[in-house]
Amino acid sequence: MMSTVLNRSAKTAAFATLGAVAGAALTLPAIAQTTEFEDVGNNYWARPFIESLAEDEIIAGFPDGTFRPDQPVTRAQFAAIVRNAFQQPLDRTPPRFSDVSSSYWASAAIDDAYSQGFLSGYPNGAFQPETQIPRVQVLVALANGLDYSPSGSVNEVLSTYRDAGQIPDYAESPVAAATQNRLVVNYPNVDVLGPQRIATRADVAAFIYQALVAQGRMPALQAGLSASNYIVGYTPGTGTGTGNNTGNNTGTNTSSPRLVPNGTQLDVRYPNADVDIVVAPGQSVATNLEIAQPIRNSQNQVLIPAGSTVQGRIVPVEIRGANVTAAKFVADTLTVNGRTYNINAESSAIAATTSVNSGTLQGALITGAAESILATITGNRNLGSVIGTVITGENQPTSNSAVVVIRPSDLDLTVRSDFTVDAIANN
Repeated sequence: MMSTVLNRSAKTAAFATLGAVAGAALTLPAIAQTTEFEDVGNNYWARPFIESLAEDEIIAGFPDGTFRPDQPVTRAQFAAIVRNAFQQPLDRTPPRFSDVSSSYWASAAIDDAYSQGFLSGYPNGAFQPETQIPRVQVLVALANGLDYSPSGSVNEVLSTYRDAGQIPDYAESPVAAATQNRLVVNYPNVDVLGPQRIATRADVAAFIYQALVAQGRMPALQAGLSASNYIVGYTPGTGTGTGNNTGNNTGTNTSSPRLVPNGTQLDVRYPNADVDIVVAPGQSVATNLEIAQPIRNSQNQVLIPAGSTVQGRIVPVEIRGANVTAAKFVADTLTVNGRTYNINAESSAIAATTSVNSGTLQGALITGAAESILATITGNRNLGSVIGTVITGENQPTSNSAVVVIRPSDLDLTVRSDFTVDAIANN
């Protein structure tokens, strides 16, 4: 069960209110004797939010010393959190929800969260207390309950997010308002909202912390904490966002190195062409890709400009107990404005296929070994008029009547460890 966010004057009552969920025997979270949780390590992205709230006795962990930051949050649990975190007026009379009995552990919390304007029910009269709550609903609830409205163009604000198209129509204005009030915290990519992703305890802690910052009840995160990289529109020391943080209040860009955090996704493409790369299973192929879209941090500073070169290799992926039937792209270095950095980034494995059409081969980059396999797959012994460039691949391919087709623009190339790049003069 989600640890309760507490009013400092009513900690005991609040914990007593939260009993068993859906009849399951659950251990109540207790007020932690420490603000350090064994499952929230030094490098955990949400640690500053979690520990700051715990230090102020606003949240607590579990009796076993854990916080369980990646555990999902239900609508009932979220109702209990906002009811105890905020002192909003009770402006609405709650209905009788068909699926919330008076004896339900969160009945009073749900009534208050409704009356405060944070949450509503569904058209059929239900509340769905045990439904896990998506991130977008958390942000909508906070924006509505705190009476935030967007200013200016909603579409312009939402263009901050690469996945803005996944935001439901009803949520666009509240999410824009939450963004402008710096409630939004996106890990691992600050410009990816993940609106339909289920909110975790860490997500909710971050959102709640930022909402308390907006109310002046918590200080903005201090400069230098990596967690600030995930706050949309964050400016160190002020809690405000300008979209172009100078870092030194002089109106010029800082020359300090900038962090590209673990988990950042790199949008890539093949240079100057939209082509597939086709290799035989078991082959290693050196190739360069380029950054398709600039990678920015929470201050909207460009970390990696579009057109930067990613040097790497397509390598076999071994599947235990089976022949090699997959490959992935592994990045070794990144060149930005003439400077080269060692990086640790790779894509997911891409399975080999025995189904290849002529459209896939048109203009493709194909190894010689893959070309011979394709002749068998397609039954066409004269592929010269169809395929693009024949490239060289290392290693002997496995005996397999399949090929691995890689479309660079579809690679989910993800950074696996933090690295820094020099600041870009004009971004």
